[in-house]
Amino acid sequence: MKHYVYLFIVVASFMGLVSCNKNNDPAPPPAVVGRWELNRGIASSFPASLSINGAGIDLYYLNSEGSTLDIYSDNTFNENYRNFGVSDGEGTWDYTNNTLTLKYNGGSTDAYTYAKNKNIEELSQVTPLSYSFPISSTATATGKIQWVYRK
Repeated sequence: MKHYVYLFIVVASFMGLVSCNKNNDPAPPPAVVGRWELNRGIASSFPASLSINGAGIDLYYLNSEGSTLDIYSDNTFNENYRNFGVSDGEGTWDYTNNTLTLKYNGGSTDAYTYAKNKNIEELSQVTPLSYSFPISSTATATGKIQWVYRK
């Protein structure tokens, strides 16, 4: 009888060890999940005489202070964009090979590249937007602005 008790204890212990499987742990969320704040715009394709191509432009000059992008772990997002007014954009997202693709409920898409350098995480817009800067009271200069968000 004593052997059966020991055998039962050994079998029960073995079953307990086998049933503990680390694969049951949920996968950590992708690095892009969280709140992102618009940090700056990077200028390109403006006339060389302005000397701003490649420069980070302060959001004050772009009238976009306070814009945020909330990426949720359920693959949805909310963009709160501020430019003279406030608007929200919602939709779903996909993250593959360090590229975050936003699919807005209205049908449009936008893509950002994720990068991390010295604990600074950034999302940089893949395709910059056309933008016009006033250079005098009667003239503007047209180029492109690439949005950069920071976590």
